[in-house]
Amino acid sequence: MASPDREPGPGGPPVPRLVSDPWDSRLISYLLSSLRPPLTEHPDCFTWQCDVPNITPRTTISMGKVSLRVDRVIGQGAFATVYQVQKPANPWEFYINSRLDARLQPGVRHLFSSLRSAHLFRNGSVLLGELHKYGTLLDAVNIYRLLSDKVMPQPLVMYFAACILHMVEQLHSIGIVHGDVKPDNFLLGDSRTAATTAWC
Repeated sequence: MASPDREPGPGGPPVPRLVSDPWDSRLISYLLSSLRPPLTEHPDCFTWQCDVPNITPRTTISMGKVSLRVDRVIGQGAFATVYQVQKPANPWEFYINSRLDARLQPGVRHLFSSLRSAHLFRNGSVLLGELHKYGTLLDAVNIYRLLSDKVMPQPLVMYFAACILHMVEQLHSIGIVHGDVKPDNFLLGDSRTAATTAWC
């Protein structure tokens, strides 16, 4: 990832300076604030002048004119808690999702998770997207660990590895790097695999 601090190249245009921490909050804030038009003008991005609503399992929360039922926690990681509503720390994932919409060919867009809307609050954000009913690749691995063989069959491992490599190749071809490739960040859908969070 390039830093916003650019140094002039020898006799040419500025050359980006590489940074070691793509999660640097100042860098992300700078990149988001320099967007034209701003992310908040996206038709599916909503700004609220209040704190994130209390999101707990078995409750209903209101997001504008929409009421959402929160059934359960699906997963929890360093960057987000995933319910049937996601609550990350900033709008970066929604921005990357919009870039996937703009840059990916329609024939491969289905490989990646898609967000319906972003709700930006004073102390965080809520991203709304589809629930993938088959869980994550980590869930599948854990199911096999409970069986007698305790391992996923090799042909299935090769299939998932090929899918992940194909997805990473698609991202790199449009100038996007996924910053957290791991089994619990790959959702299983109907005969397809979808990548989730942690973009840089």
